[in-house]
Amino acid sequence: MGVIHRGNGTIANGPSWPDVPMRVYEGDGAHGATKRVLIGQRDGAENFAMRYFEVPAGQSSAHESHPHDHGVIVTRGRARVLLGAEMHDVTVGDVVYIGPDEMHRFDALGPEPLGFLCIVPAWGEKGGRFPLGDDRREQN
Repeated sequence: MGVIHRGNGTIANGPSWPDVPMRVYEGDGAHGATKRVLIGQRDGAENFAMRYFEVPAGQSSAHESHPHDHGVIVTRGRARVLLGAEMHDVTVGDVVYIGPDEMHRFDALGPEPLGFLCIVPAWGEKGGRFPLGDDRREQN
Protein backbone atom coordinates (compact mmCIF):
# COMPACT_ATOMS: atom_id res chain seq x y z
CA MET A 1 0.00 0.00 0.00
CA GLY A 2 1.25 3.49 -0.83
CA VAL A 3 2.21 6.09 1.76
CA ILE A 4 2.08 9.90 1.69
CA HIS A 5 4.23 12.11 3.93
CA ARG A 6 2.81 15.61 3.60
CA GLY A 7 5.28 18.48 3.54
CA ASN A 8 4.77 21.79 5.25
CA GLY A 9 4.25 23.50 1.89
CA THR A 10 7.16 25.92 2.26
CA ILE A 11 10.54 26.01 0.62
CA ALA A 12 11.87 29.36 1.89
CA ASN A 13 13.15 27.87 5.15
CA GLY A 14 13.66 24.42 3.71
CA PRO A 15 11.06 21.73 3.24
CA SER A 16 9.83 19.80 6.22
CA TRP A 17 7.84 16.62 6.70
CA PRO A 18 6.42 16.65 10.26
CA ASP A 19 5.78 12.90 10.35
CA VAL A 20 9.27 11.92 9.13
CA PRO A 21 11.98 11.74 11.81
CA MET A 22 15.03 13.93 11.32
CA ARG A 23 18.43 12.91 12.61
CA VAL A 24 21.83 14.54 12.71
CA TYR A 25 24.06 13.17 9.97
CA GLU A 26 27.67 13.33 11.11
CA GLY A 27 30.49 11.62 9.33
CA ASP A 28 33.98 12.22 8.00
CA GLY A 29 34.00 16.04 7.83
CA ALA A 30 30.23 16.52 8.20
CA HIS A 31 29.05 18.92 10.92
CA GLY A 32 25.43 19.80 11.63
CA ALA A 33 23.97 18.11 8.56
CA THR A 34 20.55 16.49 8.90
CA LYS A 35 18.88 13.55 7.19
CA ARG A 36 15.30 12.36 6.78
CA VAL A 37 14.39 9.03 5.17
CA LEU A 38 11.30 10.16 3.24
CA ILE A 39 10.57 6.76 1.72
CA GLY A 40 12.19 3.61 3.00
CA GLN A 41 11.65 0.20 4.53
CA ARG A 42 9.27 1.55 7.19
CA ASP A 43 7.00 2.63 4.32
CA GLY A 44 7.19 -0.75 2.62
CA ALA A 45 9.70 0.30 -0.06
CA GLU A 46 11.69 -2.80 -0.91
CA ASN A 47 13.76 -1.53 -3.83
CA PHE A 48 14.85 2.03 -3.05
CA ALA A 49 15.15 4.69 -0.36
CA MET A 50 14.56 8.41 -0.85
CA ARG A 51 16.34 10.63 1.66
CA TYR A 52 16.49 14.40 2.17
CA PHE A 53 19.70 15.96 3.46
CA GLU A 54 20.43 19.51 4.59
CA VAL A 55 23.97 20.79 5.03
CA PRO A 56 24.40 24.11 6.88
CA ALA A 57 25.89 27.06 4.97
CA GLY A 58 29.67 26.80 4.92
CA GLN A 59 29.67 23.13 5.97
CA SER A 60 30.15 19.86 4.10
CA SER A 61 28.60 16.43 3.90
CA ALA A 62 30.74 13.45 4.81
CA HIS A 63 33.67 12.62 2.50
CA GLU A 64 32.83 9.00 1.74
CA SER A 65 32.12 6.25 -0.75
CA HIS A 66 29.63 3.36 -0.76
CA PRO A 67 29.15 0.18 -2.82
CA HIS A 68 25.86 1.55 -4.21
CA ASP A 69 25.16 4.35 -6.66
CA HIS A 70 23.16 7.50 -5.82
CA GLY A 71 20.83 9.81 -7.70
CA VAL A 72 20.81 13.34 -6.24
CA ILE A 73 18.74 16.42 -7.08
CA VAL A 74 19.62 19.76 -5.50
CA THR A 75 16.50 21.40 -4.04
CA ARG A 76 17.98 24.29 -2.06
CA GLY A 77 21.15 26.39 -2.15
CA ARG A 78 24.39 25.89 -4.04
CA ALA A 79 27.26 23.45 -3.63
CA ARG A 80 30.63 22.38 -4.84
CA VAL A 81 30.54 18.61 -5.31
CA LEU A 82 33.59 16.38 -5.20
CA LEU A 83 33.14 13.38 -7.52
CA GLY A 84 36.23 11.21 -7.47
CA ALA A 85 39.04 13.75 -7.92
CA GLU A 86 36.98 16.46 -9.70
CA MET A 87 35.03 19.40 -8.25
CA HIS A 88 31.76 20.61 -9.84
CA ASP A 89 29.51 23.55 -8.92
CA VAL A 90 25.78 22.73 -8.70
CA THR A 91 22.61 24.63 -7.84
CA VAL A 92 18.85 24.10 -7.48
CA GLY A 93 17.51 21.74 -10.13
CA ASP A 94 20.86 20.15 -10.96
CA VAL A 95 20.99 16.36 -10.89
CA VAL A 96 24.10 14.44 -9.82
CA TYR A 97 24.92 10.77 -10.41
CA ILE A 98 27.41 9.21 -7.98
CA GLY A 99 28.74 5.85 -9.10
CA PRO A 100 29.41 2.84 -6.86
CA ASP A 101 32.53 3.24 -4.70
CA GLU A 102 33.06 6.83 -5.95
CA MET A 103 34.43 9.20 -3.29
CA HIS A 104 32.08 12.16 -2.92
CA ARG A 105 31.34 15.20 -0.78
CA PHE A 106 28.95 18.18 -1.00
CA ASP A 107 30.28 21.57 0.19
CA ALA A 108 27.48 24.10 0.84
CA LEU A 109 28.29 27.46 -0.80
CA GLY A 110 26.69 30.83 -0.17
CA PRO A 111 24.53 32.11 2.68
CA GLU A 112 21.85 29.42 2.76
CA PRO A 113 21.90 25.72 3.59
CA LEU A 114 22.24 23.11 0.87
CA GLY A 115 19.26 20.77 0.52
CA PHE A 116 19.11 17.71 -1.71
CA LEU A 117 17.11 14.57 -2.32
CA CYS A 118 19.18 11.41 -2.58
CA ILE A 119 17.82 8.14 -3.93
CA VAL A 120 19.68 4.89 -3.32
CA PRO A 121 18.89 1.17 -3.52
CA ALA A 122 17.03 -0.06 -0.42
CA TRP A 123 20.16 -1.88 0.72
CA GLY A 124 22.10 1.40 0.51
CA GLU A 125 20.12 2.88 3.38
CA LYS A 126 21.47 1.98 6.81
CA GLY A 127 19.83 -1.23 7.90
CA GLY A 128 18.66 -2.02 4.37
CA ARG A 129 18.88 -5.49 2.89
CA PHE A 130 20.96 -6.51 -0.10
CA PRO A 131 19.14 -8.39 -2.86
CA LEU A 132 19.20 -12.18 -2.53
CA GLY A 133 22.28 -13.65 -4.15
CA ASP A 134 24.34 -10.44 -3.82
CA ASP A 135 27.65 -11.32 -2.13
CA ARG A 136 27.68 -7.89 -0.39
CA ARG A 137 24.63 -9.06 1.58
CA GLU A 138 26.91 -10.55 4.24
CA GLN A 139 28.88 -7.28 4.63
CA ASN A 140 25.93 -5.02 5.50
